[in-house]
Amino acid sequence: MDAGVTSTGVADSFIKASHLTRTRRAHQITAASLFILQQRAYSKYKEALDNGVEPLGFKDWEKKMSTEHPQFLYWCRVLELELCVLQLVHSLREANFKHYIESLGQLAPWMFSLDHINYARWLSVHVRDMCTLSSKHPKVFQQFSEGAFVVHKSPRAFSSIALDHAHEQANALVKGDGGAVGLTESPGALLRWMVAGPELARMTQEFEESISSVTKEDTRHHEQVPGVQVLFKKDVASLVSSFEEVGNPFEEDSKDLFALDSKDIVENAVIQTVKNVITIGQEQYNTFVEERFEKRTKEVTSVISKNKLPLFKSPLEQKSDKKKVQVAALKNDCALFSRLYIACQSREGNLQEFFKHENHPWPPSLAQASRLREGQKSDLVKCMEKTATPTAESPEVDVAILDGAVVVQMASPGAARTFQDYADNVFMPYIMKQLQPVKRVDIIWDVYRQDSLKAATREKRGSGTRRRVTSSSQIPKNWS
Repeated sequence: MDAGVTSTGVADSFIKASHLTRTRRAHQITAASLFILQQRAYSKYKEALDNGVEPLGFKDWEKKMSTEHPQFLYWCRVLELELCVLQLVHSLREANFKHYIESLGQLAPWMFSLDHINYARWLSVHVRDMCTLSSKHPKVFQQFSEGAFVVHKSPRAFSSIALDHAHEQANALVKGDGGAVGLTESPGALLRWMVAGPELARMTQEFEESISSVTKEDTRHHEQVPGVQVLFKKDVASLVSSFEEVGNPFEEDSKDLFALDSKDIVENAVIQTVKNVITIGQEQYNTFVEERFEKRTKEVTSVISKNKLPLFKSPLEQKSDKKKVQVAALKNDCALFSRLYIACQSREGNLQEFFKHENHPWPPSLAQASRLREGQKSDLVKCMEKTATPTAESPEVDVAILDGAVVVQMASPGAARTFQDYADNVFMPYIMKQLQPVKRVDIIWDVYRQDSLKAATREKRGSGTRRRVTSSSQIPKNWS
């Protein structure tokens, strides 16, 4: 949308692929833009090398960057998946049966890893059927290899379409503008429409072709004209420019993975998904083929386990209900006391001795439901006031230690619009003022350790969205 390639409503339709042609064109523009950005990043890498240093080949450079930088790897995955989809379209348009099978075989692991169960199951069956076609039905395989697995509706190049696509177009012609609404209520009208509809559609199509200005000798694709090509090139250039405004993702040198527009940093679990998504899908696909087709130990319709891999917009984990945890603990206590009572009926038991020991994996006086009991910081202040001697004068010191988070909370941005403005006009002036009476100022920031006593408190509060902040990033409105 920022590149001016499409509007908001049309961009939303791309997600559902409600308009096939527009969605395919959006993928073509995105794939071309990502390829250009990747090549530009590689060119900058070679230019930055010292004289005499031999640059890595493109594939070696791509492998090295993918291993070290999650942002680079993610956009390589995006480009790879889009090219895989476009290769499938290319195989249909060119009526290339071998290329068609290879493209489906590359897409199948993605269906498994991303939990598209229905596509994963029946796409695997379809690929298996097509691969065994040469041995089971050689004549059909011969026809398919010659391009008979698609429909050639025109002599134009790159214009073959899949069978289901041709059926949809034929149904649209038969239905016409009014469609089949109301015909199902009248059996006679429905029967007449079923008989006459296809013939009327054929006659109409032949008449339109007879008066069409396009001659049959013109075998060019309908997009193989200068106007369409210029518009496509313009859209690609606009999208590349929009990418470079927010930062070329293939030039990112950090260890973070973040959204380009909002700079929100994702969790490490999402990075692991990006790294392992192809491996996980390929292993599941190979296991499915082995168990269902080769060894036949399972039915084709057997359950396929979902991976539920963390993604950019994965739902938050549901916290356990406090009441349910308490009820579960009480049930465990009842079961324990029941066993203890039965044991005391047949043998002598000292209940006083038994209750001297804890019957929980954690002391109830310090923890509740495996979580450390919380306190109030103000209670500690009251205790410290009794041991401290109040003084009216500030002591002379050489070093001042400031809490960075508190300083940021106190020093509101005011008229600052970016973080660079805030640092130059608000934060640094305050620090320089604190430096006047001392020789040195140290600023400390929070460090989130996994084994900290505050880990349980942070887990209870939940983790907010981490955001990549640069000097040109806009100051958030809800600063406090």
